[in-house]
Amino acid sequence: MREPSDRPLIAVAQYAPVKGSVEANRLRSVEWIAKAARQGAGLVVLPECCITGLVFESRAELMAIAESIEGPTVEAWTKAAAENDIIVIGGMAERDGAELYNAAVFVKPDGSVHRYRKTHVFGAERSLFDLGDRLVCVDTAWGRVGLAICYDLWFPEIARELALADAGLIAVPANWFVPPRQKDETGGQLPMGFHHAVSAACANEIAIACADRTGVENELPFLGQSFILGPTGRPLAGPASAGDDALLLARWEEPGVGRRQVQSHLQTRRGDLYARPVDILGR
Repeated sequence: MREPSDRPLIAVAQYAPVKGSVEANRLRSVEWIAKAARQGAGLVVLPECCITGLVFESRAELMAIAESIEGPTVEAWTKAAAENDIIVIGGMAERDGAELYNAAVFVKPDGSVHRYRKTHVFGAERSLFDLGDRLVCVDTAWGRVGLAICYDLWFPEIARELALADAGLIAVPANWFVPPRQKDETGGQLPMGFHHAVSAACANEIAIACADRTGVENELPFLGQSFILGPTGRPLAGPASAGDDALLLARWEEPGVGRRQVQSHLQTRRGDLYARPVDILGR
């Protein structure tokens, strides 16, 4: 049993869920949870929408296989979290009555369940999902964990608000791909999400763990290259390869690692200045 004061190992699981294969994807996610625990992890992050897949022709098609927060996937994750003494953070399509959300579910070994609903959706996702309207942090024995999903990282306000709420880690389930207008940028380069995450980690002195997926859905290839960043923005694990399964592990680094530097970015920020209107000169 880990002592609460110990800094846990963080794990991110990178693999390729199969679109529409809900039961098989659920079983596979539980296998990754157990694998992370066997490696000594205290927290594991799974990819975005890892039970259903993401690329659907219509909202109705996805709604037909989406689950509620009380459904079999969260039940399976709750059981796996308890049996393996590990925190599970996984992405799923969450059905709530007539509403459909791209959610990150946070399950503790004690059976408590929390969720974050993606607040910024990209491209065709806008026809599938309703938008979340709250930012979320969850307290653990080791520190506070903020939640974000994939495209949320393109908005620096997300990481800043989570850091100001005293999060020490942001967990990010992701499904990164190259948009059609950027197809000429695929040449082995890191996902743009990696660069956004590095900037967010450094500017906010916070660790970030991103679990991306691999594989192809409806001819759309995903980029893999999952990673864990420390609070200085430097990689602690990864990036993983673009196409292979991977389990990355790194020790949770407290935000104080960055904030004890000669100059802390968060402590230097000027909230009073940012609240003022911008002066428009030269008219």
